[in-house]
Amino acid sequence: MNKAELIEAMASESGLSKADAKRTLDAFTHATTRSLAKGNSAVLVGFGSFSISKRSARTGRNPSSRNGPEDDSPVTFDPCPEFAAALDLNPGKGDEASATCRHADVVIDAEYIVGTAGRSDERISEDDAKRALEAFINVTTKALKKGDRLSVGGSEDENEGFGTFSISKRSARTGRNPQTGKEIQIAAKNVVKFKAGAELSKAVN
Repeated sequence: MNKAELIEAMASESGLSKADAKRTLDAFTHATTRSLAKGNSAVLVGFGSFSISKRSARTGRNPSSRNGPEDDSPVTFDPCPEFAAALDLNPGKGDEASATCRHADVVIDAEYIVGTAGRSDERISEDDAKRALEAFINVTTKALKKGDRLSVGGSEDENEGFGTFSISKRSARTGRNPQTGKEIQIAAKNVVKFKAGAELSKAVN
């Protein structure tokens, strides 16, 4: 699902116009991008939190090479419990933190969307903003549950713009209990994968 299809689905789900759905979606992505560019974290209430990945220097791969792209998104996404539950992403033992919506520097909700609106002709009511955000979460949930890849990218190239969401299989592995340090076996599970688009990556690097 690309951005245009997402906006159309949001409008249909919420009963709003495509223009209002787009305004709300753009307000969310712009607010998140601004926050991350300043080194802060951002959370969309009921959806998930975004923060900067802390990565050490290493050898990567050219995304256009035949060897395949390196998973090198500079942004980390953690689903909120409600979103994880809707996707049936129940965390395995010792993996609870990944499904926790962390406290963020910027909390994005309908009130925030209305408060950051620009010109008067671009403003949306708080009620409509709430409906649009709920529609975004619902549409994203349905798409990911079907196994679709959802892009909040550019109009011409989905790899531009904000980024893409998909479901990824995480293999079973050995971890450690964060409280005791004891080794534990963590079961295989599905996780939400977010890959930052070119514009977002440029903003945070």
